[in-house]
Amino acid sequence: MTMSLPFADERVALTGQLKPDDMKALAEAGIAVVINNRPDREALFGQPRTADLEKAAQDAGLVFLDLPFSGPRATPDQVRALADLLANGEDKIVAFCKSGMRSALLWGAASLANGRSLDEVLAGGRKAGQELGGAVEVMTALAQAARS
Repeated sequence: MTMSLPFADERVALTGQLKPDDMKALAEAGIAVVINNRPDREALFGQPRTADLEKAAQDAGLVFLDLPFSGPRATPDQVRALADLLANGEDKIVAFCKSGMRSALLWGAASLANGRSLDEVLAGGRKAGQELGGAVEVMTALAQAARS
């Protein structure tokens, strides 16, 4: 399986739901960290359980970080966790949720918290197939709260 990932920048891809079977291909594609932004049992059918995703990621040699949230309700602590990961490493990362939008919002807020411009964040979101224009207020507020 060849992975085609929508990268927002040189390190971070933002995508929809991943499956346990995807983890080996992610590792082969050079990804080192998988971030889950989807709450367990959000969907009644078709959503893999977090424990199964985490085990498959670990079996593939990937780091698995569970930062789930619903809608635009990420927390400053989640933004800070991703901002720290982005600031303190060079590993390639893939973040996922149902459609990739929540992951894009969290990446955008973390990127703003780390000093990226809003224009860079919006362009990165579009590059990854996500339109973040409607989330500017939320991302900005989360970035400010994460820096506090």
